[in-house]
Amino acid sequence: MSVLTSMSDDGDILTIKVIGKFQFPLASEFRRAYTDIDQVQNYVLDLQDSEYLDSSALGMIIALWEFVERDKARIKIINANTEVTQILQSANFDQLVTLP
Repeated sequence: MSVLTSMSDDGDILTIKVIGKFQFPLASEFRRAYTDIDQVQNYVLDLQDSEYLDSSALGMIIALWEFVERDKARIKIINANTEVTQILQSANFDQLVTLP
């Protein structure tokens, strides 16, 4: 389990990629991914290599949402598998972030 970050060339988009299970042990690493840099305009959470998320991961996404001042348009989740997308939709995360 790990968290990787990359910044767009123009410094406008921070991509946070979660690898492995998106669970509580990643909480500190995930938080550092977006707080250790200056705030950007848009955040992308890439879940392509994350096959599972639990309730603590939902809390981490909410913490990111609060960090970006509760602006749905600024957070986009990409590459989530069907199971993860269903979990996010059933928890009404489509009201907080842009889902695939």
